[in-house]
Amino acid sequence: MASSYRQDLKNGRMQEWEKPLREAIQKIEFVIEEIYNCDSGQTDNAKDEGALSEKLYLAKRFIEEELPNYN
Repeated sequence: MASSYRQDLKNGRMQEWEKPLREAIQKIEFVIEEIYNCDSGQTDNAKDEGALSEKLYLAKRFIEEELPNYN
């Protein structure tokens, strides 16, 4: 039985997918950092900004879980 695309990705055999996914992680990290560094002065927005940060962090984590771990 042949391996699935997911297995190939996790095993480092899908470089054409891995590269853009790693770039997506970098972009997500950038936005998370921007949220934390941005002080809008409106404390009533903190809950929404925290929720956005959490969802972005989860998206990053879900992507990372599918990528090969070279450590």
